[in-house]
Parts: sequence; C-alpha cells; structure tokens
Amino acid sequence: MSLSDFSRAVADFARGGALGRLSGVALPDEADAAGLAALVARLPPAERVFAASLAPARRATWAGGRVALRTALAALGVDAPSAIFATPRGAPSLPAGVVGSIAHKDTLAVALAARGDAAEATVGVDLELPRAPRVDIAKRVLVERERAWIDALPTPEARARALMTVFAAKEALYKALDPWLGRFVAFREAEISRMEAGALAGRFFSRAGERAFAITFAEEEVSGFVVVAARCRPTDDPPDAPIVVRASASATS
Repeated sequence: MSLSDFSRAVADFARGGALGRLSGVALPDEADAAGLAALVARLPPAERVFAASLAPARRATWAGGRVALRTALAALGVDAPSAIFATPRGAPSLPAGVVGSIAHKDTLAVALAARGDAAEATVGVDLELPRAPRVDIAKRVLVERERAWIDALPTPEARARALMTVFAAKEALYKALDPWLGRFVAFREAEISRMEAGALAGRFFSRAGERAFAITFAEEEVSGFVVVAARCRPTDDPPDAPIVVRASASATS
C-alpha cells in the first residue's frame, strides 16, 4: 500500500494505478464566489447551465466531481461526452468502453475512471477523513468480525482510522455493485478485513438469486483523506463462498 499526500494548493491531480485513473479537484469554500465561478467555468456549456441551478455548496461538489472525472478520462485518452449527467441510479453516465465513479467531501472531489466494458467489471470510489465521526456509526456500519478487529487496535486514533477506512471501502464497493444489483445495499451486507500484508479484502453477502463477485480494493491517502477504490466483476463462485480477492495496491501508483 502506497500513501501519497497532496496539498490543498494542488487544484488537480491525475495518476494511474491498478484500478484506473484517480483524479482530484480541490473545492472552493461555499463563500468563495470567485473560486466557485472559476470551477464552474471549467465545465462544458450544458453542465454549466445545470450547475447554475444548484445551491452553491452542491454546485461546488457537483462541478468538482465532473472536472475530476473529465481529468481522469483525459488521462486515459478518452474523449469525454459533451455533458456528464447522472444515470437513474445516480452514477455518472459514461460512454461505452469506460467505467467511472465520483466521490466528494466539502473540500475535495475525486473521480476514478478505467477502460473496460461495464458488462465485465465496474468500479466505485469514496473518500473519508480518517478520524472519529461526530456521530458513532460503528453499530450501523460494522459486522461482528469487523468490530472485533477494530476494537482490538491499540489506540483511539487507529480505531477511528480503521472504522472510516471500512466505511469508505463499503461505500466504494456499493457504488461498484449498484450497476449489477440496482438496489440499496446495507452496510451489513459486506465485510471488510485486512490481510496479513496489510491489503484490504472484501466479501459481499449476495442474496438468493444474485451473482457472486470478485472484489479488488485499492487505497490511497490524498490531502488528509483516505480514498478507497473498488472494482467488482462477476464470478462463477457460489454466492456463499469467500470472495476472490487479490492483494490491493495503491489506487494511484
């Protein structure tokens, strides 16, 4: 696992890795009207029109996500469509031959894009601050073995970081699973762990009649955030078998 630290002063980044291109855009403060206008100005016309209809806080995250995704697509050598709007399930609508995902917090938007057929594999990405959340989410997010693993960590800081990494991994996984399932996936329908080498591993508990999936994770630290990327592809393993996982790498290398 490789960790990189990007300064807030770096507006964009785009790096390649095992799961695709990860790009990011630092977001202006809601009160920074000039910064927000400059960010929106980087969008193509149709997206600028849509962004103008959003409240300032939402406008920043929406525009930043699209700019980040366009940066990732350009790094892949893919021509982005004239407008990237959302699918009925809320994911970015992308042309055939490429898959992608967007995530954001108040200060940073990230996007993951990869070449590939969405009928063969899909991706998701999420980012979280690696510190204790204001509201305890452990009971809602963790299954029993995750709770035991995290509770055994030696410091509150380590436990908070592990909790938020699991949270990010599950969010990324659910985004990658959604094109296949088309339904809400609860936190307790997946289990995240660390292998002895430190890489993240994951298991999804398929419902009756649903396919099993091979899951690959990659994680990175960007500007103080933990960023976790996930890729899912169908597997012929029975749904109750352990998910096939290969060692995760840096999301960007």
